[in-house]
Amino acid sequence: MKTKVSYEVDPHNRLIIKRSGARSNLKRFRKVVYGRFRTDNKNRLYYEVFKSSGTTVPQKIEFSGRYSLDKTHNLIYKLNKWGNQCEGNRLRLRTKIIDTSGNEIVFLSSSRLSEGKGYIGTMKLHGLWQVDRTNRLKFGVKREDKKSDILTLFNAWKINNNEIVYSYSRNEKALRFKGSWVIRKRYRLGYILEGTIDSGFNFRSSLGQIVPKGKKIYLRFDVAIDISKRKRVKRKIIFRCRFKARGIKEAVLEVSPCKRGVSLRLKKEILNKRGISYIESFFRDRERYLGGGLALRW
Repeated sequence: MKTKVSYEVDPHNRLIIKRSGARSNLKRFRKVVYGRFRTDNKNRLYYEVFKSSGTTVPQKIEFSGRYSLDKTHNLIYKLNKWGNQCEGNRLRLRTKIIDTSGNEIVFLSSSRLSEGKGYIGTMKLHGLWQVDRTNRLKFGVKREDKKSDILTLFNAWKINNNEIVYSYSRNEKALRFKGSWVIRKRYRLGYILEGTIDSGFNFRSSLGQIVPKGKKIYLRFDVAIDISKRKRVKRKIIFRCRFKARGIKEAVLEVSPCKRGVSLRLKKEILNKRGISYIESFFRDRERYLGGGLALRW
């Protein structure tokens, strides 16, 4: 029978090997291997050994499994049935998310060396940014089988100067996503990340509402983020607008920063009563339905 190898990670991100596969906690069954966890451009995880104390330890230990995040944003790697590794082992790497882009997420990882010195480095995973059904941010890590492992950011995001800002700890620097908002379709708002065409967020939202403030007009959407079954927060996404009249039955609402025209169809009987509300709207580029809004008066 082929001997299985059980893997663990200690609090210093060092790999621990139990070659017998036994579940004993006795020290003689465990071996600490000094090195660092790394990823390649295909998102494969491996452990690069700094110093091998025996010929039985390879200089590069490769793993096979799936990625996820825990609620404190540590990177988790669950091993599958591959080679001689024990299926179901969970490698919990103490990491921090330090950077994001349209196609990658970057983690800071540290490890302790045998000489008492430390090592600090980064790990990158490639994929696409998305949102889940509850409007939480998530990152899809591309796998070789064309599927994705999902890394969910559990906290709520905010809006600051047209950027999406995510904070997961008071003591850590917030993550910032730069991009531009677009109105996708009914109950959908999009956020296209800078420098990409296939990575971004597609949020569930309320119907757009026309909100007049003095001489200015705004189009407002509400986006609810469900952190848990008991906690929900809402974010308001607001676009500045202006009307352009096209005869007595139609007006065009120009939306910024989307820079896309929205045609507001107005009923004649409402006009006769000197009150206007739109009953339907369409995007000029793809004729997509937006929905109803707040009643207006002229």
